[in-house]
Amino acid sequence: MKNPFLALDAWSSPHSVRSKLESAWESFIIRQRLDLDVRPLVVESWQRCHSLGIHPLQSKPPILFSEEYIQDYLSDNRLFFDLNPIVRELKDLANDSGHLVVLTDENGTILTIDGDISLRRKAENMDFVIGASWAESNAGTNGIGISLVNRSPVQVFAAEHFCQEVHSWTCSASPIRDPATQQILGVLDLTGPWQTAHPHTLSVVVSAVRAIEERLRHTLEVERTKVLEYYLSGISRSPNTLMVALDRGGTVIKAVPKMYEYGWIDSNNRLVGCPGVSSTMAEMNWEVEGKNGKWDFVLRTCFHEDHPIGAIVQAVPPNSGSRSYAELSTKYSFGNMIGRSSKFLAALSEARSAARSELPVLIEGESGTGKELLAQSIHAASCRETGPFVAVNCGAIPKELAASEFFGYEGGTFTGARKDGREGKFELADGGTIFLDEIGELPLDLQTLMLRVLEEKEVVRLGGKKPIRVNVRIIAATNRDLFADIENGKFRRDLYYRLNILSLRVPPLRERQGDIPLLLKHFLQKVCHEMGRSPIQVDEEALRVLEDYPWPGNVRELRNIAYRIAAKLTGNLVRAVDLPEEIHGGRRNRIEVRQNFLTTRTAFRNQETQLILAVLNELNGNVSETARKLGIHRSTIYRKLGRNLQS
Repeated sequence: MKNPFLALDAWSSPHSVRSKLESAWESFIIRQRLDLDVRPLVVESWQRCHSLGIHPLQSKPPILFSEEYIQDYLSDNRLFFDLNPIVRELKDLANDSGHLVVLTDENGTILTIDGDISLRRKAENMDFVIGASWAESNAGTNGIGISLVNRSPVQVFAAEHFCQEVHSWTCSASPIRDPATQQILGVLDLTGPWQTAHPHTLSVVVSAVRAIEERLRHTLEVERTKVLEYYLSGISRSPNTLMVALDRGGTVIKAVPKMYEYGWIDSNNRLVGCPGVSSTMAEMNWEVEGKNGKWDFVLRTCFHEDHPIGAIVQAVPPNSGSRSYAELSTKYSFGNMIGRSSKFLAALSEARSAARSELPVLIEGESGTGKELLAQSIHAASCRETGPFVAVNCGAIPKELAASEFFGYEGGTFTGARKDGREGKFELADGGTIFLDEIGELPLDLQTLMLRVLEEKEVVRLGGKKPIRVNVRIIAATNRDLFADIENGKFRRDLYYRLNILSLRVPPLRERQGDIPLLLKHFLQKVCHEMGRSPIQVDEEALRVLEDYPWPGNVRELRNIAYRIAAKLTGNLVRAVDLPEEIHGGRRNRIEVRQNFLTTRTAFRNQETQLILAVLNELNGNVSETARKLGIHRSTIYRKLGRNLQS
């Protein structure tokens, strides 16, 4: 039986097949006939294109991104480095056989195109260029589009294309899969004139994709080895902990024997109850029914060169303490920090240095810049990483409860107190880190008590007399000007200098040039995964509007905008009109301010010119005397008037 993914076999005549397909295509377009001698997968694609309203005579695919944007995307794409050598080898074959070798992303957007120069010029006439989307929904039936829809290699020949302009071409395409997640990473395609069509072309593409996937498997094995190092390091520090190592796809690499004994790893080598691992290996926790009740499973991401390579999962038994491991562990590390602007990278470099120390750290920055994320990253990279991380928002605790929250209390100290008492935040953080967020909001009387804890390294519970030693590292954060608060009597000078030994500043988003597209892409990928919807792309005009916005809410505001976009967007491409009103409103306000400034400046210049002319007239055109009277240089008069004057 003929291979359903091949348009031609070795005995087919391209000329006769092309003629037959032209007739069938006309019958479908004009009379909507379905009883055609055409491959079912092609007819199904034609029907989808028709229902989408794609015009077979006029439609051209949209060019979503510029070449500059694509180059920037490739420079940060690890996949490209794995497959680039193989794509380069295909270039010679493409040149010799009159083809173009094309690589797209998982959405069908062309990332690279190379091969015969004259053929490439012809391809440009139908927008077969870098940045154009050749997904079926944008370009009609074509090899790239059907390959993505059917998740399989395919050849599309001549009039099998839905759009008439592409009838003189043939393409052989195959999807590239991630061996860890089995997700499609992109498509490799060989495209050329229909006269050069041959069934072997698809075989070449499939062989090249297999070679690419083999390189990806090798990379995956290297990643698994590094994750295993994380696992062994964790086991050596906590030999009695129930721990599992996962690769990027969620497959178990290594686990303690009890994980198998308890039935928490299934026959497919997957963790039972795991809610699903995303491509970004987002931190998560979940519960699993086990011996003596529900166990808390906590997943923490492993990174290599700032890319997620797997995860370590810890199973925490029921009643393991007053607070669960999930509550007292970090969710973020330096690998979660997204950005490459100079100011942001400088802040990360200082934070990494701080992680190697035990000294207190003061993090300053506007609200929403990610101060707690940075604090968690410092903890996760420090020698205290296996200890608790306790975060306290100093501005959110009622003043009357603050002392008991920080220092705990003995039983019966006050009405409503627990009989057995309760440990405070400092006791909970013993052996780890306490993060004092919004430290500037702390009342003065509590600042005095806080200073004593820092100096004596011990706490006394309310109602108690016995000091309790605590081994805690302090990381504090604020969005206030603490030095100004000191001058105004709102913050203790001695506490400030006790906290401000290592100082870090997190730059606001408006100062992080080029980081907005990276952050937006990350948040959109995350929300699309959570919502179970198809990936979203953002066109360049929308990106320009977003980069022009001042972001008063910083990264937190950008994250919220990404979630709103994903919730409301009906298609898969964000355009400027799809952005929230406040983004456009802020831009309009800045345009109006600039226009007002320009109008004022023009009026001032006109007034200035009139003054110069009046003095010149008064002094009978003598430029030297005019300059002397006005206190300006002669050349300034020439420049202001825009013409040469005789003195």
